Amino acid sequence: MEQQVMYRFSKMELEQFAMFEENCDPETTEVQFHTEAEFSYDKNNSVICSKIIVIMSHQEKPLVKAELNSYFDIHPKSLKSLYKDGNIVFTPPMLVQFASLCYGSIRGVIFAKTLGTSLNSYIVPPVYFGNMIDKGFIVEE
Repeated sequence: MEQQVMYRFSKMELEQFAMFEENCDPETTEVQFHTEAEFSYDKNNSVICSKIIVIMSHQEKPLVKAELNSYFDIHPKSLKSLYKDGNIVFTPPMLVQFASLCYGSIRGVIFAKTLGTSLNSYIVPPVYFGNMIDKGFIVEE
C-alpha cells in the first residue's frame, strides 16, 4: 500500500507562455498536443517541483507553448518516510499526483490566456500520467 505523503502547494510559476495565433488557420479543426513532465527537488527547503510543458501545434507549426512549475512543500514527517537506503524516493504514484495537479493548472492557464483568441476553441485534452510515469524520482543525499 502506498504511504500517504502530506504536502501543500507552495507556489506556481509560469515559466513560459507563447501564442502563435498567426499560425492558426480558421479552418483547422484538429491540432496536436505534446506534453512533458519533469521533476526537481530542493533539498534545503524540502520542496519538489513538477514542471509541465505543453505544446499545441498544427502541421508542425506551434500554436501555443506553455511551461508551468508547481512547487510542493513536503511535510517533515512525510519526508522521513520517503527515505530509503539514504536517498529520498518519490514513487511513481506520488509523481503522478504532482504532475496531475500541475497539468490541471496549466490547462486552466492556457484557457485563461487564450480567451478572446481563435486558440481558445481548442480543448487541451486530459492526460493520465500513470501511462507516462513508470519510474520513481530518486534524490541522492
